[in-house]
Amino acid sequence: MQQNIQVELDFLQALLLEILQEFSPKSTGYFVALKALFHNKATPKSLAKELQATIASDQILEVIKAFSLYHILANLVEERCKNKQPLTIGLAKAHHDLSQAGFSPKDLSDKLKHLSFYPVFTAHPTQSMRRTFLEAIQEMYSDLAAIFDHPCNPLAMKKAKERLGYRLRLLYKSHLVRQEKLEVLFELDNLLYILENSFLPSCLDLCQQIQTEFQEPITHAPLRLGSWIGGDRDGNPMVTNDLLRQVVCIQHKFIIDLYLKELDKLRRELSISVDFCPISEGLQADLKASYHKLDPTSARLHPKEPFRAKLLLMQTKLRNRLIALNSPTPIGFSYQNASELVADIDLLLENLDPSLQSSMLRFKHLVLLAGFHLLSLDFREHRAVFVNALSEVFSLLSLAQDFYALPEAQKLEALNHALELEPVSFWSLLDQVSLECKRLLEGFLTMLWAQSKIAKQAFSSVIVSMTTQASDLLAVLWLVKQVGLEKDLYITPLFETIEDLNHAPTILKALHGNPHYKAYLQGMQNTQEIMVGYSDSSKDGGIFASNYNLHTAIGQLVALGQELGIEFILFHGRGGSVSRGGGSLEDALLNAPLFSAQSTLKLTEQGEMISTRYLNNTSALNNLSSIMGALLKKSLYDEKGVSKNPINPSTQALMQHLSAISYQTYRQLYTMQGFLEYFKQATPIAFIQELNLGSRPAKRRESTQLEDLRAIPWVFAWTQNRSILPAWYGVGSALKSVDLKDLQACYNEGGFFKVVVDNIAQVLLKVDLDIAKQYHAFASNVPNAKNIWTHIESEFHTSLERILQIRQENALLEKEDLVREGILFRTPYTNALNCLQIELIKVFKHNPKDQIKLAIQSTLIGIAQGLRNTG
Repeated sequence: MQQNIQVELDFLQALLLEILQEFSPKSTGYFVALKALFHNKATPKSLAKELQATIASDQILEVIKAFSLYHILANLVEERCKNKQPLTIGLAKAHHDLSQAGFSPKDLSDKLKHLSFYPVFTAHPTQSMRRTFLEAIQEMYSDLAAIFDHPCNPLAMKKAKERLGYRLRLLYKSHLVRQEKLEVLFELDNLLYILENSFLPSCLDLCQQIQTEFQEPITHAPLRLGSWIGGDRDGNPMVTNDLLRQVVCIQHKFIIDLYLKELDKLRRELSISVDFCPISEGLQADLKASYHKLDPTSARLHPKEPFRAKLLLMQTKLRNRLIALNSPTPIGFSYQNASELVADIDLLLENLDPSLQSSMLRFKHLVLLAGFHLLSLDFREHRAVFVNALSEVFSLLSLAQDFYALPEAQKLEALNHALELEPVSFWSLLDQVSLECKRLLEGFLTMLWAQSKIAKQAFSSVIVSMTTQASDLLAVLWLVKQVGLEKDLYITPLFETIEDLNHAPTILKALHGNPHYKAYLQGMQNTQEIMVGYSDSSKDGGIFASNYNLHTAIGQLVALGQELGIEFILFHGRGGSVSRGGGSLEDALLNAPLFSAQSTLKLTEQGEMISTRYLNNTSALNNLSSIMGALLKKSLYDEKGVSKNPINPSTQALMQHLSAISYQTYRQLYTMQGFLEYFKQATPIAFIQELNLGSRPAKRRESTQLEDLRAIPWVFAWTQNRSILPAWYGVGSALKSVDLKDLQACYNEGGFFKVVVDNIAQVLLKVDLDIAKQYHAFASNVPNAKNIWTHIESEFHTSLERILQIRQENALLEKEDLVREGILFRTPYTNALNCLQIELIKVFKHNPKDQIKLAIQSTLIGIAQGLRNTG
């Protein structure tokens, strides 16, 4: 480990011990004793004795808090270290590499004008930390910078140490576990905090970086922002239509208020007088036409300060915009859309010398980025909800009886007939349909309201979860057409399971052949958004089969798009864990199939990954720069034919073979007798489901089937018991079935296979089978438990052996010191929390008190912080 990391860790650990000693001297002894035992790998007997003594004491919550706070502090130090490393794929590096490869400045600027990174922030329940902790972490990051990066300013260092100690003391006195159920609006509030304090400023820094690096003015925002918070209805009864409308209005007010603040700053800055800066006839005419709108005081104060006068008028139009949202009558002197605000900004820029434009340009970039909507919402619902509602409406309108039960051919026939008819008013149907159907129809009416009153970009897509056939999307097309939004919304299939991914090209080809859907595509400029799910395909078929089938399906969709003359915009439903598409996004992008990211990279940013990537300004800018750099490289390399196909014909058969064996091995375990009950007993899933992590339920519906458990708690639970099974199971058997030299040659070629192997290697270093075996003991009464464990243990050792051989290492990640040390310096502390959790669960089984449950839930948070990327 680098020396400066150890210095910071030692400093923070000493501060933590000081606080423990101050507030809870007894807990200090337990914390220090356990830390020493796990560092020194003590005997099971001495460990058990100390663990039981800690749990029996009244200091258990304090001890758990101490280990968890250490993980939070260690994460801060690691993040600071990472941010000091040169970017492997930043924009500047991409610019240099592409120039060296022979791409001209025009090639780069032309491509940049059409590229867009489109993160969609979701409310998936993997953010284990409360906002209280997120805010504190952001401040502590700055304090550490003041202490260690600016040693020449002792006064600033002293103040930073005091602030850091103050913050850490407050966290020690706060609950790790959220005491109330997290509501959707709380999730939105958390996101808006990150947007205002770090993400949006970092986006603007990125725009400046692009202008400086490529010597090109920004004419369109290189990012588009999306969200599922308030729009993701799939299995979440908390997302009502009233809530949907609230979310849109909150976002609208948030961004208008932010613009008003920014205009206040600009007004203070731009005190320019016409005596020293003559203005254009256009600005003169504009001011003359609207000067009477100024209040008397402002009109008297700014007769010779045209910029201040204009900025005041812009603020008035923005305030009127907020009033107009709820007014039954039109409000004059108001912006109708964000482009009118941009036009006013451009008018001022034309009258400013280039050396005086920087603040105004930054404001323009903000408006280009956020418009009047801030975040484009996706409206996501399960296919069955769309089909059932349509079936009810069709029956009411005598278009079809029992539509939901018809064979596919008859469904398409009924839909084609319905799409030829004049639109129906949903308002006339609301009092004639069931509550569930009414809820859906009102959802479409809410989208119509938002598109007309807020912005065309208020909603982006209608996402159809678990799409299985062409009629699913044609049904949504009928619904969209009734409210006149068929030219404003993507109808987006979500292919989640491996079977659905394999069927995707057939479904999309059938839709292209349908005259109504083809006309819809033409209205959308021949673009079709397709969402591919990483989590359910991994839960369904294992990590390697999921990755390979996703890779293959994407390649087939790109080829189909070229054949049909359609641009497929791929929307990647990635998570933070490797089993849900995690790992290096830049590596995954550069090794994705050819032409899979030509203009837009749209993906979900979920749970703890939002704060991990974007809570801190430096981290946020580094991540954004790396993603944009990789997207620029990928797009240009593919376009100019410089890229290598990550899976060439000679390795295609090998990858297919590995996928098949991996899938077969994984499914053998997944479908084994007693496996669901084993999962319930051998992981802390019962405690996870009661943890207040997010607004969404852990299951789509009440069911005893493994298929109905969401992929997120599935991954979270296996991570907590330290087997992290979804991220590697099946891989060992697959790799063992192929000659090692062939695997090593394939790995050395780079591309898809190397990315998957490297991701799995990182996960395997976090696995601890000795700890996992202790959780296994909880399932000893489950039929077939011994056989299940034997399979897990054997497959792990096979996977570990083969991954080491392929990467030609004696120990995992020995060639990546920083990553390896980042995992290992947390391991003793994580192990301590795991063992405390195990002992607490034993106690709870005999004495199920709320205080014990709270302690168990606190260990869940601490372990999540120690392992990171847990959901």
